[in-house]
Amino acid sequence: MAIMVAPLQAGLIEAILFSLNTFFKYIMKAITLSVRPLTMLAVAALLFAGACKKDKSGTQIGEKTNYQGSTLSTYITTDEDGHPVEMGFTIPEAAFNSFDALSADVDWSLDFPTGDNETPFVHMWAGYNPHGHEPLGIYDKPHFDFHFYMTSEAERLAITPADTVAGAKPLPAGQVPVTYINTGLVPTMGAHWIDVTAPELNGQPFTETFIFGSFDGKMTFYEPMITKAFIEEKHNFEKAIPAVTAYRFPGKYYPTKFGFKHDHDADAHNFYLTGFVKR
Repeated sequence: MAIMVAPLQAGLIEAILFSLNTFFKYIMKAITLSVRPLTMLAVAALLFAGACKKDKSGTQIGEKTNYQGSTLSTYITTDEDGHPVEMGFTIPEAAFNSFDALSADVDWSLDFPTGDNETPFVHMWAGYNPHGHEPLGIYDKPHFDFHFYMTSEAERLAITPADTVAGAKPLPAGQVPVTYINTGLVPTMGAHWIDVTAPELNGQPFTETFIFGSFDGKMTFYEPMITKAFIEEKHNFEKAIPAVTAYRFPGKYYPTKFGFKHDHDADAHNFYLTGFVKR
């Protein structure tokens, strides 16, 4: 059945609809006008915050030492948020070239920069061995040892020949690759873990290798070991660090690569860890 609407009623309904439409338009305009300043304020706040954010990128130089008239030093390079990009040890070219005349070992112990250091490494013990060291026929080539220590110099120096039990303690599962074995304690350094699958232990000549170090059941250092001849041949080199699945200091940034490079501007060699990831 069709419903008939009287002309008066139709006009009333039309008036009501017109009033509601006008009311909603007014409300939407008011909302738009009130939100627009808030939006502009929010954008301005974001721009201000970005402009005020401190850029923490750059390179900090750590402890320095003089060797044969050259300055050797540690360093850490960070990104704009202050996270580590690279850390290492710098040897000027003049000092590097002087090592050929050495007949005895030489070494340096230097702290890394303390500001904005989000890595577990606090000091470097680096050495050059003009005649290499044991085992004979493998590591008896002129080479460098770069120990990136997670312990202080005082803690390292306190390790004595009598600490064989502490040196033999196993590491927690996952902190060292399964192909690595503990080769025993070295006084003032700690126990050294080597990769039994490394080329130099399987008939190939020694050029570079990566060693882990521990003491008293704790990871204490990462160590790239590199021959002088390999550095002179390559000038620039980078390689993945054997992967581990557990870390002594969770929340710190750990490296995934090690390497060396020649800085032509500074005329120096940098030996470094890089590829840092928060663990």
